Amino acid sequence: MKQVLGFGQVLWDLSVYVDFSFLKEIDMEVGGHRVVDKTTIDFIAKKLSELDKDIIKNSGGSCANVMSNMAKLGSNTSFYGKHGDDDDGREYMEILRNEDVKTHSIIDKENSTGQLLSLITPNKDRAFIVYRGASDILPAEMVDEKIVQSADTVHIEGYLITKSVEALWKIFEESKKTTFDLAAYAVIENDRPILQKMMKKHPPQILFSNLHEGKVFTQKNERNEILDYMLDFSEIAVLTLGEEGVLIKTSSGKQYFESAINTQVADTTGAGDSFSAGFLHEFLKSEDIKKAAQLGVRTASTTISKLGARSFQLEQLG
Repeated sequence: MKQVLGFGQVLWDLSVYVDFSFLKEIDMEVGGHRVVDKTTIDFIAKKLSELDKDIIKNSGGSCANVMSNMAKLGSNTSFYGKHGDDDDGREYMEILRNEDVKTHSIIDKENSTGQLLSLITPNKDRAFIVYRGASDILPAEMVDEKIVQSADTVHIEGYLITKSVEALWKIFEESKKTTFDLAAYAVIENDRPILQKMMKKHPPQILFSNLHEGKVFTQKNERNEILDYMLDFSEIAVLTLGEEGVLIKTSSGKQYFESAINTQVADTTGAGDSFSAGFLHEFLKSEDIKKAAQLGVRTASTTISKLGARSFQLEQLG
């Protein structure tokens, strides 16, 4: 069985339902992504508590979500991340191990483990407020090249581009094969040139993006143009379209569309991560993009039917 190693931020998900007036009060837009310090995220959490809002805490982080869900499907996965020397960090890694994900911890003695506050609107969209904490910076010297080289595929989340450019270069250079998730559009907007430079030199086998991220990354609006541009940097372009489904195009010219499954939505947090997990699990096994897309939309559907980015369980697939 192929070994898949994930590199990403260690973040706890704090999920809470809010109305649109609360987003306006804190100057956030639906789909927004704001990075804040510990004082700010604690202040916003306090305001929510004063409004008697229930904040549900689950371990999250984009890449860790992918590794967790792939492990549930039967893949051999591991996760490399940096967390605080605190109970939150230790519990986070313990949860992954209990989900059959091997872990590689980098412990930060100065900063606490990160948090992501997911504000879920009445129409089940989200806005994100992020305190990166210990995961904010991954120094290149803390990336063990032997661990990277031992994996058949390394899956990387785009959030690492923000302050860990040298580490990201090292991961690309030492990996046998990579897959890459573009992450939030605000991150891409700020760091698009350096990210494109990296992927020109070290093209990932698969590049994942949602439609909004794809528009920002490619500076294109039409879907086929986005896919074609993504293929300048990868072998396979995967463009998720939310409730519509997913479009996939390969460098050999193959194109495939898979419709989303009609689902009663509870929470869209982690939908993209769950799709990526299903897609990667099947594709790395069979190299069949049709089967991979079908499993991806099934895992995404089961995830959004419940609260939490890692709510997916194998028995839900039927």
